[in-house]
Amino acid sequence: MMSSITRVAVIGGGISGLSTAYYLKKESARCNKEIEINIIDRSNNLGGVFRSKQIEGFLLEHGPENWISYKPQALELVKELGLEDQVIGSNDKKRRVFILQQGRLQPMPEGMGFLVPVHFKPFWANKLISFTGKARTLLEPLVPPSKKVLSVYSFLRRRIGKELTDKVAEPLISAIYGGDIRKLGIRSSLPDTYKMEQKFGSLWRGMRQQPHQKSASPNPIFLTMKEGMEQLIEGLLKQFPSKLIQRNIQNLELHHESNSYQLVGDNFEQTFDIIILATPAFSSAEIIKSVSPEAANILNQIDYSSTTIVYLAYNREQFSHPLDGFGFVTPKKESRVLDACTWVSSKFEKRCPSNTVLLRCAIHNGRQKRVLPSDNTMQNEVHKELQKIMGFSCSPIFSSVIHNHRAMPQFTLGHTERIAKIKHLLDLHSGLFLSSSFIGGVGIPDCIKTGKQTAKLALNSPRLIP
Repeated sequence: MMSSITRVAVIGGGISGLSTAYYLKKESARCNKEIEINIIDRSNNLGGVFRSKQIEGFLLEHGPENWISYKPQALELVKELGLEDQVIGSNDKKRRVFILQQGRLQPMPEGMGFLVPVHFKPFWANKLISFTGKARTLLEPLVPPSKKVLSVYSFLRRRIGKELTDKVAEPLISAIYGGDIRKLGIRSSLPDTYKMEQKFGSLWRGMRQQPHQKSASPNPIFLTMKEGMEQLIEGLLKQFPSKLIQRNIQNLELHHESNSYQLVGDNFEQTFDIIILATPAFSSAEIIKSVSPEAANILNQIDYSSTTIVYLAYNREQFSHPLDGFGFVTPKKESRVLDACTWVSSKFEKRCPSNTVLLRCAIHNGRQKRVLPSDNTMQNEVHKELQKIMGFSCSPIFSSVIHNHRAMPQFTLGHTERIAKIKHLLDLHSGLFLSSSFIGGVGIPDCIKTGKQTAKLALNSPRLIP
C-alpha cells in the first residue's frame, strides 16, 4: 500500500451515500481505525432528490417530504447530528387519508393495521368497501400462507380479496413506490408483510399477536425538518471537511489494480483502497462495468420510475374544501391525471403563508405510462382535476412543476435474487460495496439503515489497513 491510511471513496452524495460516510467516520473513530473518507458526486449540489426550496413563502420539497416515525433510524441520526430541535411532526388531528371512488373522496376504512382489518366495527361501518368485499376480507385468517413467489398484487388479492386490494392497497403502495404492484415482488417490496404471513400464517393473526410499532410510537406518524428535508443533507455534509467532498465528477469508471482501485473520470483520477457505490443501479453499472461486467448487466436490469410533482396553492378564504385530512390517493381505474395528492398545509404547519393552502400532486409513470404535456398544460390539467374531485372553484395563486427522472427503484419480481447475485459477484472483489435504496428499501429510514450496515461491512474489510 502507498499510504498508512485507508482511503475510502463513497460515490454518491444522496442520503444513502452520506449516511454510509457518516457511520464510517463514527465507527472508525470508535475502533481507532484511520481512514480517509472521500465523498464523490456527479452534481455540484449534493443530496440527490433531496431539495427544499423556499419560493414566495412556500416550502417545496422536490423529493421526499417526510419519513415514517415508527422506523427509528432517521430520528436517531437527526439526534446525533444535533438537529432534533429542527424536527416537526405531522398534524395527526387531521390524520385521515381519502380514496377516490367514482369521482368522490371516501375516507379510508378505519380499524386497519396496514391493509388488514384489526378492529371489526369501524372497518365494517366504512362505505368504501361493499358488503361482499368486507366479508371476503374477513376470511383472511383462513387463507393458508403463500408458497410461491408472488407479486404484491397477487399476494394481497389472495389474502384480503380483490376489492380491498384494488381500492385501498393498490393506490397506497403505488404512492410509495410510484410503480405497478402487479410487477413488484412481495418479498422485496413489502418484506415485513411477507415475513408476518410466513411466521403467523395470516396477516390478521400477525397484527393481533404482536404490539404494532405504529401505535407504540409516541411521535406523530410522519416527521420532517422545519426548514425542509435538505436540512438533513446539510447536517451530514457538515461532518466532513470540504476538501474531501468532490463535486461535478462526471463519467466515472472503476478499474481494479493488484492492490487498489483506480477511479477515473473527467479531469479526475485517484486511487482508493475501498469503494462504496451509493448511486442508482444504472449509474453503478456504468462505474463497475470494467471490474464486473456480469454484475453491471444485472444492475442494468433494475428498473426505475419517474415522478412529476405539481405544487398548486390557493387563497384560503376562497378555497371551499375543508382539507380535513392528509390528502388522497387514486385507485388505478380511477386515475386520470393524478395518482396522489398531499394536502401539505393540513399535514404540516408553516409550509405556506397562513392565508393560503398548498397541495402537492404526484404523477407516476411507473404505475401507468402517460405522455406528459408541457408544464403549463400539466398545471392546468391537474388544477381542473382537483376542482372536479374536491369541489372548489377558485384559481391557483402559485404553481410549480418538478420532474424527478428515474428516481425510484422498482423491486420487481426476482429483485431479491438479483441483489443476492450482485452481492455474490462483488464479494469476489475485496473492498467493493453497494449502499443504495435499491438494496434495502426506498424509505429514508431504510436508506440510513442500509448505510449503517454497509459501513460496518467496509470496516471489517480485509483491505482496511491495520
